[in-house]
Amino acid sequence: MAGGSLPTEISSFVGRRDDLAAMRRLLSSAHLVTVTGVGGVGKTRVSLRLAHELRRSFKDGAWWVDLATLHRDADARLVIGTIAKGLGVHDHSTRTGIDFLLDHVRDRRVLLVLDNCEHLVDVAGPIVRAMLAAAAGLRVVATSRQPLGLAGEHVVELRPLGGEAVTLLIDRARAAMPGFEPTAGDRDTAMRLCQRLEGLPLAIELAAAQLRSIGLTTLLERLDDRFRLLTGLAAALDWSHQLCTGHQRLLWARLSVFAGDLDLAAAEQVCADEQLPLGEVLPALAGLAERSLLTSEHRDGRVRYRMLETIREYGLRRLAELDDPEAIRRRHRDYFQRLARDAATHWFSPDELRWLERIRAELPNTLASMDWSLRTPGQSAAALDMAVSLLRSHAWYVVGGLAEGMRWVRVAMAAGEPQPTPLRAMGAAWLTMIAVFLGDRAPVPELIHDTGDDLADATTLLARGIRAWVVDVDRATMVADLTRARALFERVGSRGEAFSADAWLAFDLSSPEAIGAELVARAERAGAEHTLASALWAAGSLHLATDPERAITMVEDAVRRFQQIDDMWGLGWTVETLAWAYTAAGHHSRGAVLMGASGRLWAEMGLRFYSPGPLTLGHEQAMATLRTALGERAFEAALAEGAELGFRRVVPAKGLPMRSVTPASELTAREREVAELVAAGLTNPQIAAKLFLGTRTVQTHLRSIMNKLGVNNRTQVAAHVTRSER
Repeated sequence: MAGGSLPTEISSFVGRRDDLAAMRRLLSSAHLVTVTGVGGVGKTRVSLRLAHELRRSFKDGAWWVDLATLHRDADARLVIGTIAKGLGVHDHSTRTGIDFLLDHVRDRRVLLVLDNCEHLVDVAGPIVRAMLAAAAGLRVVATSRQPLGLAGEHVVELRPLGGEAVTLLIDRARAAMPGFEPTAGDRDTAMRLCQRLEGLPLAIELAAAQLRSIGLTTLLERLDDRFRLLTGLAAALDWSHQLCTGHQRLLWARLSVFAGDLDLAAAEQVCADEQLPLGEVLPALAGLAERSLLTSEHRDGRVRYRMLETIREYGLRRLAELDDPEAIRRRHRDYFQRLARDAATHWFSPDELRWLERIRAELPNTLASMDWSLRTPGQSAAALDMAVSLLRSHAWYVVGGLAEGMRWVRVAMAAGEPQPTPLRAMGAAWLTMIAVFLGDRAPVPELIHDTGDDLADATTLLARGIRAWVVDVDRATMVADLTRARALFERVGSRGEAFSADAWLAFDLSSPEAIGAELVARAERAGAEHTLASALWAAGSLHLATDPERAITMVEDAVRRFQQIDDMWGLGWTVETLAWAYTAAGHHSRGAVLMGASGRLWAEMGLRFYSPGPLTLGHEQAMATLRTALGERAFEAALAEGAELGFRRVVPAKGLPMRSVTPASELTAREREVAELVAAGLTNPQIAAKLFLGTRTVQTHLRSIMNKLGVNNRTQVAAHVTRSER
């Protein structure tokens, strides 16, 4: 969770210094500051600037959550899930969402910005109250057109800009027209224009965007007619709409159904038709961006577009005049349903990582379309289809959390008709598998057999085989069902799911090492990077008893691959298994530190370690071995060390991991860092710069290290580190 995640500031920040100073003062003692004001007054922009200024003051980061992506009828489950994802939390817990969220913020110092709360005050308010009650180190900044109404809430009402409005207009005019230098007359016109726009930053931004084609004087004259009927932002929005071409107006209205940001492909597929030809979508997008009605951001070689909430609301009002809103929402849903299905078919292929990243980028729109399907009569099957497709693509493992995927499947199945369709069979099968993976004993729907659909029947057999192995300890059923499942998956061309069946079978077949090698080879031949990480973990697990050093090599490779993908579920298993491998190889200090890091990682996912099937004893056996080998005191100290460091520092993403320098009870975590850097050849000033310490502090740590190790120079410290890494 450490680090934080804030949107990029894509324009210069002008004015509001007094407001920012007041908010900083409030946050030094207040736990909740709500920034209120009319639409377009700059609540989001001011809060983003504040978060960037304060992010280094919060050791666990500053985080941004945009609630505008949620429908006004969104329930607490959706709001909690959105906040959790915004905090970088992977929800694999079967507990209620709020308990899981509270555990994640409880002992952390975090700045959380909740943007656009006004349509969800009744739902978001109690969630914020519970979070603040649980976490003394949490500070929340909410933006809303009305207060949340919570005890202890401090409200900062943003007023329209005064004299700074002219500065903003000129700044944006210079951005639109490089080289623009206003005359005294221009400044007078700008002041009158800003007064007519009531000092609202969004209205000023929209007006400035028109200066590419008309001057200040002409702009003021043209707006005068509109000011006779409208004021401020309403006039600016209406004027901007009038200046748009017909295609731009239609695109503006249709884009308003999107949640969060979008790319060109989504805009084309959802918005293009006879009224708006495909070839006109890109020029219309560019036109809206030029008029500051859309913001754009380059990300991974592509452009993502976003519409501010006030502009989106205007577009929604226009949509009802220009179009059939439900038809456009259905097109939006259909596009993201196709996307989820395509992601499922690309698992176990060279494109699986690209599709996982695409789902990550499109998750707000995907969830919004699922929510629309559940709220619209007769459409719940589409929501179930999308939830199952995301499970088949492994997106719920990486992007959200298995528990979230489980909840979507449950809700969609409950909303639909009870007939035993192939889709419902797949939903029931996935609920069974997730319950097994998470150790969840809550009732799940009965498995549906023999639907006549090979993919659904294979998925049911896979679920039954896994349950037989883990819960029923029924080897014969497990082997029979998984073997039949594999054959059906192969018949329908689902190579990834056939691979899954083989991976589960590998734990019960003879020659496990050879089977593990074949799993790795198959993933490599497929070019499937995410699956390869899983194959390396499985192969390493199969070497634990016979060649633990080989297991270490393979599982460390898997850990780093899962780190690059940010797959917390995969990391939970691989870090745990890596601890077992080091223990089996006799590297007990390292094994205990890893076990501590693993425990923290499982807790961050809302779980305690749960090991299915024949692996059940691995955790307990490793713990018992470590306790005996190290002694109770050193064992507990090593566990605490691993929990403090976390897996990212215990197993770095790049380079060789540092195996214990000395028993954990001898050197502190900071001393181990210093010792490792000494071994790497860094001088004291270089170590100080790298660790953000003073040089004298480094000298003090080094003296302590030498005393504890019984050595008297840097060379001997380095030699001790090198020996401990072997």
